[in-house]
Amino acid sequence: MSDSNISQNLSETLFKPKFDYAETSTISNSACPLPTLSRRDPYFGFEENFYRPILKFTWVHTGGNAIDIDEALARICTSKNERTRSSLYDTVKDYGPGHWVYEFNCEAQERVNAAKEALEKNDLKKASHNYRMAARYYSIAAYPYLKGDVFAQEADTLARTYYKKIFDIEDSEGDLLEQTFDVDGKKVKGYLHLPNLTDVHACVIAVCPYENAFSSYYRLYDDYLKPYNIACFVLEMPGVGGCEKLNLNDHFSLGVEKAIDHLATLKYVDSNKIGLLGIGMAGTACIRATILNSSKVKGLFCFAPFVHSFYTDADILNSLPLCLRSSLCNRLDLDASSWDTVIPRFKAYSLKTQGILSASGRCTVPTTVCSVENSVITKEDLRSLGNNFKDFTSYVLENNHSSMFLKAPLEKVSTFFDKIFNS
Repeated sequence: MSDSNISQNLSETLFKPKFDYAETSTISNSACPLPTLSRRDPYFGFEENFYRPILKFTWVHTGGNAIDIDEALARICTSKNERTRSSLYDTVKDYGPGHWVYEFNCEAQERVNAAKEALEKNDLKKASHNYRMAARYYSIAAYPYLKGDVFAQEADTLARTYYKKIFDIEDSEGDLLEQTFDVDGKKVKGYLHLPNLTDVHACVIAVCPYENAFSSYYRLYDDYLKPYNIACFVLEMPGVGGCEKLNLNDHFSLGVEKAIDHLATLKYVDSNKIGLLGIGMAGTACIRATILNSSKVKGLFCFAPFVHSFYTDADILNSLPLCLRSSLCNRLDLDASSWDTVIPRFKAYSLKTQGILSASGRCTVPTTVCSVENSVITKEDLRSLGNNFKDFTSYVLENNHSSMFLKAPLEKVSTFFDKIFNS
């Protein structure tokens, strides 16, 4: 090697920027050891040798490509670079090959390049498709969306940037309007997906749980709501994305309640036809907002909403993998390494503890709940919901794998809201 090459390589080594950012699996848990789980609940997407629950079916069903995702996961698994946790593939310490964010960023960037090439050829449909794929991969790169995860937050910013381009360049997608409104004196944002700007639309507020990204709801809108001329307003939970300024507390449905009021002021939305949809803790927020604002909500659809048992049953809480424990603690500024002392804090979020649920059946909002057996929602939870809502339907699915839980409920969403909005 020549002296000039040696000098160049040495310069790159000495002056290459180095970042000492926390690796994802060390955030909100003091880098504690992996906990012993009370049971391995398939609903949580637990995967051996991964810190993150692997939700491949969900990522594909919400717009990703299985081959792209498998290739990124393969590079993560085969990396020889140093890991924070030697037993977990997705904990490569430094940003580069094998690092979770890096690998999915690479998949995303390829799609951005493909979109730009399509634009040069005036192929707007292909460009829109590739921007959508880029947004999905940047969102997966950011998963599990923790505060303080610097590289993940940068990926999330890119996801939002390219998601907006889908609607900028392809008229058939409809329109995306970013909405800003006040919640408890703080500015928050949500994303209003409209089939067009000429009609007044019924609208479903889809509240995004901590495990999902806002871009996960594109297919809900495009495949299940838009064909019925129904708009979709995607709102995140407190402490994330457009709602990052909000704190997670026992009134965590306030953002949803204010979103209902805001949408009712828009000329594109029929204020008499607003519905709510939520999963997990976002489902709790939707139930709470519905009961407290029953005259403003036309219908409620929930996927495995946390009701009471999740917040109070130690066996359920101890079945959460470390990633999900850290995710909850991240929003509460707590440390998951002290899980036994954290568990009692969740009781305040129970709808039963809060006295929100009633046995009178006086809430007349039509409500459908899909749940999985022997998981986060118990028979007692379903009974409490059934007693509270006059018009209540529940579907219980087998808890075989997280992938089995998504498709069946989604197929019921559009027919449910079409029926209640047009009855």
